[in-house]
Amino acid sequence: MKPFFFLLIPALLNIALAGCGRSSPRHQAREEHAPADHGVTFSAKHGVHVPAETATFLGLELAEIEERIVRSEFHFSAQIYRAAAEARLASVQPMAAATAFASGDVSPGEARVLQRRQPVTVQLDRGASLPGRVAELHPRTDKSVGHFDVTIAIDDQDAQLAAGTFVTVKAPVGSDKPIASVPRSALLQTAEGKFVYTESGEYFVRTSVKTGVVNDRFAEIIDGLYAGDKVVVTPVMTLWMAELQSIRRGKACADGH
Repeated sequence: MKPFFFLLIPALLNIALAGCGRSSPRHQAREEHAPADHGVTFSAKHGVHVPAETATFLGLELAEIEERIVRSEFHFSAQIYRAAAEARLASVQPMAAATAFASGDVSPGEARVLQRRQPVTVQLDRGASLPGRVAELHPRTDKSVGHFDVTIAIDDQDAQLAAGTFVTVKAPVGSDKPIASVPRSALLQTAEGKFVYTESGEYFVRTSVKTGVVNDRFAEIIDGLYAGDKVVVTPVMTLWMAELQSIRRGKACADGH
């Protein structure tokens, strides 16, 4: 049944968009005031229209903007440059005996969410992990313009990490305060940026948004939406394809331009 469903969606879009050619002035005027009821259509003026029967067939779902705590983490690679045993010899501090140090490279965006003394998790090759913290963070002075060097101090009580070993550092990101967010599936990423389809009367309008923390379930919305807005959760890609096909043909259905 699934293969038939996925073959049917493109056919449905083609049928819906088949009437995008020239039409009479009377027909154009009628389309300006009333949405078509025979399939998915796009108007540059109003947005995407999906008749009720088609919406049911496609399983169209909406969600209201909600405030929630959204947490995630980003990963970066680091290399041990001083093992715990070496640190003990180089320092008179007792704590150094159990601390290994690693150096990594992060982008400017990642550097913005890191802070000194921030806790991190260091993942080892065999699946085990060790606690660590951000010890230093500063811009690189070589050709990696904009990148940052980050030093990680790792609690290595059993001296498991040898110099030269590569590890994966997991840094948590996110606020402890609720912020406006949408389900991740509502987010559309294109070459032009990030968008969601918001409900506007009988139409769905592609709206540009600025996101914050994004995880596998939700995306923080920093700008572009307001409390009470409703967004399409699914099928976002179907609406985008309908819009894209209309634009590429040079005339949007129900547009008249």
